[in-house]
Amino acid sequence: MPAPSTTPQPVPPTQPIQRTQSTQAQTPTPTPAAPASSTVSALPPSRAQAEYAAKSTSTTQLPPSTLTALSSMSSSKVPNTILPETKESVETKKAAALPQASAPDSLKVVPEKTKNTVAQSRIKLASLKKSPLRFLPFILIGFLVIGVAVFAYRAISGGSRTSVTPPSSSGSGANSSAGGASTPSTSGGQAVTLEYWGLWEPAEVMTQVLSDFEKANPGVSIRYTKQSYRDYRQRLQTAIASGNGPDLFRFHASWTPMLSAELARMPASVYSAAEYQKTFYPAAAAQLQVQGQLVGIPLMYDGLALFYNKEALQTAAVDPPTTWSELRTLAAKLTIKSGSEIKRGGVALGNATNVDHFSDIIALLMLQNGADLAEPNSAEGRDALLFYTNFQKADGVWNSVLPSSTVAFARGEAAMLFAPSWRAHDISAINPDLQFGITSVPQLSDTRIAWASFWAEGVSQQSKQQELSWKLLEYLSSKEVQLRLHADQAGLRAFGEIYSRTDLADQAASNEFMRPYLQDAPFASGWYLSSATFDAGINDQLIGYYEKAVTGLLGSSSMNTVLTELEQGTTQTLTQYSAK
Repeated sequence: MPAPSTTPQPVPPTQPIQRTQSTQAQTPTPTPAAPASSTVSALPPSRAQAEYAAKSTSTTQLPPSTLTALSSMSSSKVPNTILPETKESVETKKAAALPQASAPDSLKVVPEKTKNTVAQSRIKLASLKKSPLRFLPFILIGFLVIGVAVFAYRAISGGSRTSVTPPSSSGSGANSSAGGASTPSTSGGQAVTLEYWGLWEPAEVMTQVLSDFEKANPGVSIRYTKQSYRDYRQRLQTAIASGNGPDLFRFHASWTPMLSAELARMPASVYSAAEYQKTFYPAAAAQLQVQGQLVGIPLMYDGLALFYNKEALQTAAVDPPTTWSELRTLAAKLTIKSGSEIKRGGVALGNATNVDHFSDIIALLMLQNGADLAEPNSAEGRDALLFYTNFQKADGVWNSVLPSSTVAFARGEAAMLFAPSWRAHDISAINPDLQFGITSVPQLSDTRIAWASFWAEGVSQQSKQQELSWKLLEYLSSKEVQLRLHADQAGLRAFGEIYSRTDLADQAASNEFMRPYLQDAPFASGWYLSSATFDAGINDQLIGYYEKAVTGLLGSSSMNTVLTELEQGTTQTLTQYSAK
């Protein structure tokens, strides 16, 4: 089917992180190689500390010592913050008093039923008088029996040819949920196969919803393939360039600049700009657009939240922290040492070696502190890096000897941890008996700022079935189908992917694992420091520069050198991918 003629809907200006013109000399530096993983494990591999050659080719001075929100907390002294006394669980108080939503009934496509009813005729034979033609009735009865038999055979044969085409009514019900439309699904009556590349969901999760779409659109079949995350971004672009790529595919929201040539622009008939911004969280419209035109639809949402060991906090008689000052004080209180050895870290923060999502955490701190991520050589960026590294360098609540943060938390060797929602499955798999809670990220000021990192679905610019592909994504992003997908996912694990639609937030109000992320979602921003995307591109390159910066600050590198090289690496990477 030819590409839709509908003009893509421009997105009104959002509030993405803007780049400002740098006045500092920019000296290109080699891009650090993305860390390689040699083994396959249930947990995404931690990034090992890379070896970097020291380069000092700039005489750029440190930014002015202006005060930032983190200035008072970036010192080496732990603040004497009074922690809140134990009170009713934060989750219970924040949860909306809504009953647990039950999973909807399975979506069903009701085919049109062709009913051929055989009329039941009452045939009455007139009484016959004796006549020379007394054998005639028997002859007539014979013909009549044969006629009835033929009629019955035709009736039975006709009834077996029931149409599988659903009614074309545009009314509500299973048919409209399955993407039925007044426009033809196929071109010229020919069968169409859509190639769909997924990434995390197994085929059994997608089978039912895709089958419903196929039934509602005769002649359409969907070939869904779960891809490996290894080299996925490169394989995807190579396949599309060769003409053998999928019609639609999953990609990370932060990949949009890298895939700008491969992503088809979404027609306004799918979602207008206003509808899109009302349906999904702000980070979607901010990240899934190219030159103001939408290029993706999220079927899930995720970000960053604070995990905590319930027993540890109950023993300390405190509630989860809501500010960074409270978190730093609490981390010192929860740390258990034997001499200089840390038996239990107060919080997994401070380095880039064994903190699984250190780049997301630093990005969050910088955003909350008012830094421009595209221009990290600033007072705001400096104080964020100092505050982060002080958890190890000054406070001693974490070190590089402990296991990776996810494993340490699961073993009880870390009292608190920052992570996306999917880490809850990893933690429970490692230690099913661990009692842990999740709460929203701590704040630095009254202006609430959170972190988003999520995946979306896009349509290939090379697809010959763009209109049908967008129709499928519109169907998959509908309220009914997201509920169904979540229920099917929850059948395989503790809970399904977090809803991407704002009108489904109440459905997760009683789920203690999903609720904190959705509470932060309206205030969340994303950028190119998203961990565990395995893109060997914009994220991994920038993460490499931040890994070098953090490791340098924990060693003997000066802040001047660290910020200069970080700025140069950031500028080089953003320029390489035409990002901002």
